Amino acid sequence: MTDYSFNEELFKKCFSVKEDKPDNTYRLNHTTDKRFKLFPYKATPKASSPIVYDMGDCISEFFRNALEITTEPVDYNQLCEKLKENIDIEDDDINMFNDIIKSLFFKNGDFYAYSIGLYPYQTIVDNKSSERIAEFLYCVLGLDVIDKENIKAAEEKYSFNVLERMIVDSIDTQSNELKVNTEKYYQIITSIQKQFKADFAFMLSADMTSVEDLTNLLSFYYFYYVSQTCLTLDQFGNGVREQVKQLYFALDWEKVSKNRKCCEEGWTKLQNNIAQMFSHAITLEIINQNESVEKLDYIDFRSAADKSDEIDLRISDEIKRAESIYISYIGDCPKIKDIPAETGANRTDAAIRHLFKCISTQFAETDRKRASQVYSEKFSEFCKARFVKNRKKSGLTLNLTERDIIFLTKLAIQHDDKIRLNDLYKEYENRGIYLDSTSKGLLQEFFTKLNLIDKKSDSGDAQYVKRIL
Repeated sequence: MTDYSFNEELFKKCFSVKEDKPDNTYRLNHTTDKRFKLFPYKATPKASSPIVYDMGDCISEFFRNALEITTEPVDYNQLCEKLKENIDIEDDDINMFNDIIKSLFFKNGDFYAYSIGLYPYQTIVDNKSSERIAEFLYCVLGLDVIDKENIKAAEEKYSFNVLERMIVDSIDTQSNELKVNTEKYYQIITSIQKQFKADFAFMLSADMTSVEDLTNLLSFYYFYYVSQTCLTLDQFGNGVREQVKQLYFALDWEKVSKNRKCCEEGWTKLQNNIAQMFSHAITLEIINQNESVEKLDYIDFRSAADKSDEIDLRISDEIKRAESIYISYIGDCPKIKDIPAETGANRTDAAIRHLFKCISTQFAETDRKRASQVYSEKFSEFCKARFVKNRKKSGLTLNLTERDIIFLTKLAIQHDDKIRLNDLYKEYENRGIYLDSTSKGLLQEFFTKLNLIDKKSDSGDAQYVKRIL
């Protein structure tokens, strides 16, 4: 890292620079994922890169990644024939048997999985967006061989009845191969993987592997990781990988006022950070145009530059050179050349901040702003559909439904019989969910109505929430 050098030729190739166009025109293509994979999105409209609203669409591909396998499409007729090779069945019953297989395991001609042992074999949806998000979650949540073993153990323990076992055996005679993983997405945040892996292992051990449960798990951690990454990126070199930034939620049924934390430190706070996703993706792509195989984010650059003034000066000069080359190809945005100097943790951090400002300015001042918008809305629209509620006069807030609360509480208590109410709030926070005192009081009332409060005394600390069956 100390010998960092920006590679102009690599930059020109990756960004498809057009040397033959006039200097006062836009002469490159903003490209991501060539040298630095940050988010699983494309800056293209919904028609060519659909927004994924339902994490259920990602479950099967997520399991294929976790188990490191690729699977061939399951053909209905072939499957029926293979099954009949191992079953004594009367000719008069063949049509009925075929109909049973179709009704249980196929939807609109596609093989459909409803249990953990069959998830990897579900027909791959024709949606590259959901495939990218599944791969992204596999990478950034840090799944490894232990998770793979936990999945296989859960499959053997909970998944298979006799028919399912025969189906998997029949499918496995196909040419399923080991999955070749491509360049991994970079982990900006490293503070949530341990909690995810603990929750995933618990759910596998407790047979919480329905489509609904796994959709909830992936939805929460998808939101958790990406939102925390957006908040950290906006701190540039001052970001801390192991630190979670507080985002406050409101309960679905409560009334909120504008001065509540859920209004001031929730969605309102986050949406501004989300809007900068594409500019960060481009910035990190540019500063990683070097010959090293090592990938570097803002925190890495700041750490390297902190080693000495000499290193800081040399890296910052390279970043400035990268900026100069970049803006030379943005001839349709005069304002990009008049951006004042930025301050930062060191010279390198300040140089990166200035490059970012140049990138974000040209998006804001040209018709390319739409590219930035469609990139960030891939995440913001998911959030609005799943975790955001319009409180009318109080605006939009992050939101928890009763279903969310039941799910989170199961994760918090896990195999125990009960948990202290105050400890439950801490467990929510371990998963990125913060509640103010008003929401906590209403949550306590909710558990009381469900007869889940085990009250040892009148003090809040001595109240327990019983395990939800």
